[in-house]
Amino acid sequence: FYKCGIDVTFFCIAEKMPEKPLLDEASQYADIRVCLHSTRNTSLRIANSLLLNHSIYIRKHFHKKIKEDLFRLLKEKKFDAVHSDHSCMAPLGILAKKTQNIPLGIRLHNIEWTIWKRYSENLPKASPKRLYIEHQAYLLKKAERLLYSQADVLFPLTEPDKARALELSPNSEAIFASAGVDLDDWMPDKSIKRNTKELVLATTYQWIHNVDAVRWFITEVMPLLRSKNPDISLTLIGKNAPEWLKQYKHIGVNTVGYVNRVQPYYNRAAVNISPLFVGGGIRIKILEAMAMQLPVVASPIAAEGINASQEDGLFLANNKNEFADMITMLINNPIQAREIGTYAREFISKNFTWEKNVAIMANNYKERLS
Repeated sequence: FYKCGIDVTFFCIAEKMPEKPLLDEASQYADIRVCLHSTRNTSLRIANSLLLNHSIYIRKHFHKKIKEDLFRLLKEKKFDAVHSDHSCMAPLGILAKKTQNIPLGIRLHNIEWTIWKRYSENLPKASPKRLYIEHQAYLLKKAERLLYSQADVLFPLTEPDKARALELSPNSEAIFASAGVDLDDWMPDKSIKRNTKELVLATTYQWIHNVDAVRWFITEVMPLLRSKNPDISLTLIGKNAPEWLKQYKHIGVNTVGYVNRVQPYYNRAAVNISPLFVGGGIRIKILEAMAMQLPVVASPIAAEGINASQEDGLFLANNKNEFADMITMLINNPIQAREIGTYAREFISKNFTWEKNVAIMANNYKERLS
């Protein structure tokens, strides 16, 4: 938004204050306001959600402390519009909309209730946890229907999510504005030689579905790959990696942990993987990998919203055998894999740039205020 000529105040929630270099960098583009608050699913929150029959996902982001901080900001500054990221921030957006009588847009990174529903379907039938998650999906669906109806505009990242949003709230205005990549920042370095047998995965371990995906790939797919080629390795990047990952070093799993820049690791690898089976929206990490000229092997859910083919560098795999077969094919044909990688970057350049997609939202707000 800053690059579109819009003055931005960024109100966000964090469990602890971000490091000063990060705040200093972000402050170049926006007035950063951090509300310190934990959104962990504690036992008390789970119990309250059962007792009061509410969506834990929505309620934990609408805490008294957060509302007090937001009210102070609204008294301090007058805004032209409010832009809420994710459904969980929409109640705060509605609060700002009503307080200052300004238009509200909600950025739908995904339709949250569908994620909870998919999660429940992967749990044992009739288990207490599955019953709880199923009911939470139902409550979240009701909440999202109400939230969407109170927004002036919805900005879904994918066409499937646009359809889902309008199914919940048929009278809403929903404008498709996908995610994007800064192509200058995600530029492959051709002087660096690729390791033709290295896979790479960058993720966050704070989300249980990402952890489950990594565990599944290591235990189910890596043995198949190593039986065909014992030199195949997997590099895992991400903050707060679980300790148990270290026990798989003997099968070529290298846990790097947090890094300042992912690009050098993408630049060195041969194939990016995304084995997610619960989720929604769009995986920006897939877009970034493709921009770095990496072919990507992903589950259909992980690749949702990215209408790319194998010729564009995106290979869909539904199970462990398909993952192993496609990865092995790419590893065994490094020249072809590199050529496919160039097509992947071309695809991202044509379809997923921030300039194009942020401008859609920025222009919509400007039109409302003109």
